[in-house]
Amino acid sequence: FVVYKRLDTTKKVFEQIKKVKPIKLYVASDGPRNEAEKEKVMQVRNFIINNVDWKCDVKTRFRDKNLGVGFGPNDAIDWFFSHEEEGIILEHDCLPSISFFHFCSELLDKYRNNKKIGVIQGFNPFPKKDYPYSYFFSKYDLKWGWATWRDRWQYQDMYTKDWPHTKKTDFLDMITKDNVVKLFWITVFDQIHKNPSLAWDTQFTYQLFKKNLLTITPKQNLILNIGYGKEATNTTWVPAHLKGLKLEELDFPLVHPEDIKINEEYDRLIEKVQFNINHLSVLRRKFRNFLESNKFLRDNFLPLFLFLYRSYKKFKG
Repeated sequence: FVVYKRLDTTKKVFEQIKKVKPIKLYVASDGPRNEAEKEKVMQVRNFIINNVDWKCDVKTRFRDKNLGVGFGPNDAIDWFFSHEEEGIILEHDCLPSISFFHFCSELLDKYRNNKKIGVIQGFNPFPKKDYPYSYFFSKYDLKWGWATWRDRWQYQDMYTKDWPHTKKTDFLDMITKDNVVKLFWITVFDQIHKNPSLAWDTQFTYQLFKKNLLTITPKQNLILNIGYGKEATNTTWVPAHLKGLKLEELDFPLVHPEDIKINEEYDRLIEKVQFNINHLSVLRRKFRNFLESNKFLRDNFLPLFLFLYRSYKKFKG
């Protein structure tokens, strides 16, 4: 359970955890970024420690130093898998349904030795209740409430050290034949290779792509992100396609797919809607990467461009 400074979201997610009463609970908290955040961080930590009222082995990793949005969660997951062979990872703003826990538990067991599977996720932004099976397989992992095994997580490399070499290969052909989608991922991995502290999940997605591992996705949505707003680190506004999304419960016993094959229709939706992959978005990313790697242009050209653009808008208005 990865937490930080938001007591409101932490309480809601903790209440769902409390309902299933896990026998083990690992709680990781990054250190506060400044003195102003220290009290909030301590409130969250104390709340969890004081509210585990069932028989549970609680382990904590409460850091004094802040590692940030990339290295902080990565350190937490590394720590968790130094103790466990497999498990569920929840962040403080990812609200799970009760069936999410049972879904992950059953499939962690079922696919433990199937090395084609990299991740089990609970988030599905495009639920389909009439799908004949309880879940399907995707190339894309979204990591808002998910589970995996130690031997899959071991591939994680925050620095994506082999990216300069891998970039020259055709490894993305395993993911897509669409050149725009390929270019999107190249710009994403270029950025994270230069600035690994920006994230942790993008690096793991890279490893899943490289190893050609699949993600199990439930046919219904078992996770809601409740962290949107001004207190959020990354998710400050709700995308239009998620505004009507609801938290759902999956029926049991699970109906397992007969074959392991990718749901191409779902993957196209993820590309076009969830990731908003198109020519314009790719150009924006490439331009942003270009400015980030050219300090002179970033410090001189960009302010001038913004000034001229705002002047033009003001003149037109």
